[in-house]
Amino acid sequence: MILRCALALLALVLSPALAAAQQAKPQRIVSLNLCTDILLIDLVAPERIQALSVNATDPLISPVAERARRFKRVHADAEEVLALDPDLVVNAEFTSPATASLLQRIGRRVAEIPMAHDIEGVKKSIARMAEVTGEAAKGQAIVADFDVHLSRLVAGLPSTASRPTALIYQINGIASGTGLLEDQALQLAGFRNLAPALNPDAGGRVALEAIVANPPDLLALAGPSEEYRTVVADTLAHPAIAAAMKGRATIVLPWRDWICGSPYIVNAIETLAKTRRELAARRPPA
Repeated sequence: MILRCALALLALVLSPALAAAQQAKPQRIVSLNLCTDILLIDLVAPERIQALSVNATDPLISPVAERARRFKRVHADAEEVLALDPDLVVNAEFTSPATASLLQRIGRRVAEIPMAHDIEGVKKSIARMAEVTGEAAKGQAIVADFDVHLSRLVAGLPSTASRPTALIYQINGIASGTGLLEDQALQLAGFRNLAPALNPDAGGRVALEAIVANPPDLLALAGPSEEYRTVVADTLAHPAIAAAMKGRATIVLPWRDWICGSPYIVNAIETLAKTRRELAARRPPA
């Protein structure tokens, strides 16, 4: 009897504290950008997510497409967002600044999440999202798992004086240049990014002739050409590319794993590291 009374008294004391802690965490969160969708869906309970961006369910660019189908999707439109009465709106930097500014001016809490351009940036983005959603401990756990996974992927990779070259080739003839997250993925997996040597234009486009004249040891396509219903994807399946890469390695590196700075970059690094080991097994190191 005394124990039951003590437990009941303890519950009365703790209940307000637990309620206050629950209220401190935003409970009606709306995300306006694919990159914030990806981070948010891994950090918070589904019942706290009011809506994600319209891109969240696109399997070509979203690694969480299936999980995102259960949520409402919105455009970055202030009226559409306000109709959901969110207590937190998360958005990627430089995305829909007019909408974000309007929401802030009328008193809505808007948190801007930095875009990641390297591995450290991925960790910072996770930490920032964890901070604004009240999930600091879970964010730290995700970062720790990310570090462990990454370390295992690159452990024991072949070390040679001359790294094999690689090119990540996208629709519209765009090649991933230096200073980007996918460029660091190439480096971590033991490759040298060939893009700078192919004289890309200001938009990152590389002439087909440049690739044919100087093919990489590995060509990583942003996705199978048949997935894209647009003529700007025809370069991915151009016969000249196929001829130039005959006898060389070609893989698909799905855009969804590296389009945003998220922990899903490990999927791309895993594929690259596996290919690096296969190339090393084919021929003796230089």
